Amino acid sequence: MNFDGKFEELRKKVEDRIKDVTTISEPQELYEPYNYFMAEGGKRIRPVLSMIACGAVGGDPDEALDCGVAIEIMHNFTLVHDDIMDRSDMRRGRATVHKKWNEAIAILTGDAMIGFAYKLLPSCKRYYEITKAFSEGLVDVCEGQVYDMQFNTRRDVSMEEYLLMIEKKTSRLLETSALIGALAGDASHEQLDALKSYAKYLGLAFQIQDDLLDIIADEKKLGKKVGLDIQEGKKTFLIIQAMKVASKPEHTELLKLYYESNGLDASYVEKFKAMFEELGVLEYAQGEASKYFELSKQSISILPDNDYKEMLFGLVDKLTHRSY
Repeated sequence: MNFDGKFEELRKKVEDRIKDVTTISEPQELYEPYNYFMAEGGKRIRPVLSMIACGAVGGDPDEALDCGVAIEIMHNFTLVHDDIMDRSDMRRGRATVHKKWNEAIAILTGDAMIGFAYKLLPSCKRYYEITKAFSEGLVDVCEGQVYDMQFNTRRDVSMEEYLLMIEKKTSRLLETSALIGALAGDASHEQLDALKSYAKYLGLAFQIQDDLLDIIADEKKLGKKVGLDIQEGKKTFLIIQAMKVASKPEHTELLKLYYESNGLDASYVEKFKAMFEELGVLEYAQGEASKYFELSKQSISILPDNDYKEMLFGLVDKLTHRSY
């Protein structure tokens, strides 16, 4: 199977369906920002994963299309509200909703997104399970965001706490995508467990890789300045690992300054990159991401062999080699 071609075919169905459900225009103050944000595009990995998961358990991927679009709308809801909390001015090269309009409109836009998402959940025989998984995913993402916010004012974040945070904030949406898609395909409990583990490990690997790319990626490909996590004072995988292994005075002093200042300006980014390289943090992060990518693949060995199972493997390979 041509992974890129099939992925694009499914992604196109998602894009078309998103347009179908975002055509309301009044009141303009609500639906203009709603349509503005949903039209941003993006990779649409989560909704396509719902369709792939459905096919992987023997269902018709089209039966999971609305599940996928629902999860994509929920994902975008989290981004709208994240941008408010982070005071972000830009998202994917465009003004954020709260900057282009205002915070009140951005909050209402996010609220409307959740409403649209629930309306899209399919009325199939496993509707209750789909709705329950969707609701639990939403709550977990909010919990993950709170943990992330708490980390901003802490100097003692452990790696275990960090992994719990990204499991809830990043992995859970992928897990929910896979679960509701598989439920639409009438998956067995064993298949659901396999796909849940697949998505969990994929999300962990993805976020660790994201932390890594923030410091090593090509800015042109990344689409934003490298080192933003350093400037924003984020407690990333790299920072937490550096805190564990740093012993030289110049390293411990730099990290102390980072924590006390809650982030440092762009002139420090190269210093952090050099420190991460010297401490072996970049290599360690890549190794941990690779470990989780491999665990993701191993998790779905029990699924029936078909083209969509191969797509699950292909998605791991695609993300493993991403450079932005």
